[in-house]
Amino acid sequence: MPGRVDGKVILVTGVASGIGRATAIALAREGARLVLGDVAAAGEETADAARRLGADARFLECDVARQRDVDALVGCAMSRHGRLDAAVNNAGIEGALRETAEYPEETFLRVIEVNLIGMWRCLRAEIPAMRAGGGGTIVNMASAAGLVGAGGLSAYVASKHGVVGLTRSAAIECAKAGIRVNAVCPGLVDTPMVDRLSAEMPTLRDALIAMKPMGRLGRPGEVAEAVVWLCSDATSFVTGHTLAVDGGYVAQ
Repeated sequence: MPGRVDGKVILVTGVASGIGRATAIALAREGARLVLGDVAAAGEETADAARRLGADARFLECDVARQRDVDALVGCAMSRHGRLDAAVNNAGIEGALRETAEYPEETFLRVIEVNLIGMWRCLRAEIPAMRAGGGGTIVNMASAAGLVGAGGLSAYVASKHGVVGLTRSAAIECAKAGIRVNAVCPGLVDTPMVDRLSAEMPTLRDALIAMKPMGRLGRPGEVAEAVVWLCSDATSFVTGHTLAVDGGYVAQ
């Protein structure tokens, strides 16, 4: 029985762990042919896991803060498969847990460079490839912090609000070219990113869980399922949308 993205050539960044890894595995299970990128060499382990599911999967080390790396990832999809059907721009970092007036400038700039400018670099490489192929779909990984504020994470919040705006603009520009652009906005998900923030403030995890209507962390696979849906033909009339996968947090 064919999967939901059977035969589609899909690029995914930030695949070494967490949501990116879960997304690559879910797409592999649903029949995708994958081109995977991450700054960490552990992304190759994700590619191996995808291949064990029967997927054609290629991993390249890719830093979205370098346009040449992003171009090489898109180029790999084009040279290997002749087209790019979908892209999941997931790579991102959390930065520091500090109040706005005390936030280290170097860290603030790095978060914006990776999370927002890196997202733009991906779009500027992916959109021309999809135009050449007659269309495609792009899923940008934003955050519930791209829809509401969060104290202590000003750089991350600013970057993810920017991703939401970038997504909407690109969706409008690309609609007539048959390219859909949407954003997924996860809430608190059980990933290494949350572990790192919790190490800085041990009470953070419990405090954030207490704010969730469902009273628990999300699972990476739950976010991955939303991404697969947006990459599939089931969402052929959905673009410019921000899909919160957050246990009801932003509904409050």
